[in-house]
Amino acid sequence: MNWTLENVMFEFSGRLIGSQRMKKTICKTVLSLSPKIIEYVANNIWFISTPIDAWAFTFRGTDIKGQYLVFLSQGLFKQPGHKIRQTILHEIGHVLLKHKNSMGFRQTHQKIDKQEQAASRFASRY
Repeated sequence: MNWTLENVMFEFSGRLIGSQRMKKTICKTVLSLSPKIIEYVANNIWFISTPIDAWAFTFRGTDIKGQYLVFLSQGLFKQPGHKIRQTILHEIGHVLLKHKNSMGFRQTHQKIDKQEQAASRFASRY
């Protein structure tokens, strides 16, 4: 498939929750990846940032079962564009490299540092 910004936004199909700027920034960043990775990310990762017009939102357990959830703070979107893109790619790197989240799962600081470095290397390739 020849990926465009519109294709990527459509493929996410509701898995982008936040401001229009946040949605466009994520989709533009994802476009820097290979077509196979774009398809995987758009179908398996939810990106959530606090929507400007909502105080809260709710998911059913089946909404994100077997999916990945990346939360991006509104503060991130006040940073320079390259920092925003690097952070998005870094988080995608954690997913693609199958890193464990240390919430509810004990890891040593050394293991966490190793995962952070690997995710940063992934991000720097793009």
